Amino acid sequence: MSIKIWGAFDNRTEHESFHIDIKGEPCYMLVHFRNPVEINLKGERIVTEADACIIFPPDAPVDYKALRGGFTNDYVKFTYEGEQLLENSGLPLNELFYVTPSWLFIERISRITWWLTDVMNDHTEEMAEALRSAIDELALNRADISPKARRDNLTAQRLRQIRAEISTAPGEWTVERMAEAFYMTRSHFSVLYKKLFGISPGDDLHELTMVQASALLRGSRMSVEEISKKCGYSSCENFIRSFRKRYGTTPLRYRNSFDETK
Repeated sequence: MSIKIWGAFDNRTEHESFHIDIKGEPCYMLVHFRNPVEINLKGERIVTEADACIIFPPDAPVDYKALRGGFTNDYVKFTYEGEQLLENSGLPLNELFYVTPSWLFIERISRITWWLTDVMNDHTEEMAEALRSAIDELALNRADISPKARRDNLTAQRLRQIRAEISTAPGEWTVERMAEAFYMTRSHFSVLYKKLFGISPGDDLHELTMVQASALLRGSRMSVEEISKKCGYSSCENFIRSFRKRYGTTPLRYRNSFDETK
């Protein structure tokens, strides 16, 4: 699963004559207008109310301008692959929708904006998780949302939260424990999980474990046996076998290949 953030801005300044008119960009552009704007959408000029949102798909024309009283908005530009990020949100593309203002959404965009300016550190994963959360907030706070859609969005939000928790220590989890934390049977939980993330919880847990193992091999001096135990393996041999199947090499050779490049 991969999310790339192209740009973001939490705009708190007023622009009396702000106008953007571009043919489109090779990415999605999610915009939240804090006050009314005039937008040209599919050839139709529309004056919005406050707290209107739109998600422009890649290469779609973008044309909106401020009305009297200034202009404030929040936006993020992104692409994604390997997950149903927008498809599962229920949010429309290239159509206006309205939201009840959410400070959590605005906070997420502010964090992404700040992380983009911190060029000394890699915030790829933090930005991706913030974007997922921001989209969850929009889906949950749509003005026209139905009770069923709200329940579905709350479920998706909880699943993302539990996945984020699992990713920090995957070796401590099993699919059974994941399902119990969700108060569901394993089979029901597995169906919901795969629908949202496009991967079964067992396969995802294994992938998260391998990601953690590779990070420990690169960034720590823990022994292979210590890493295998931290990743939840009772047998170091089973860990080595799983790692080799995933990365095509043994853990020790994997570590040495990075040491040789330093």
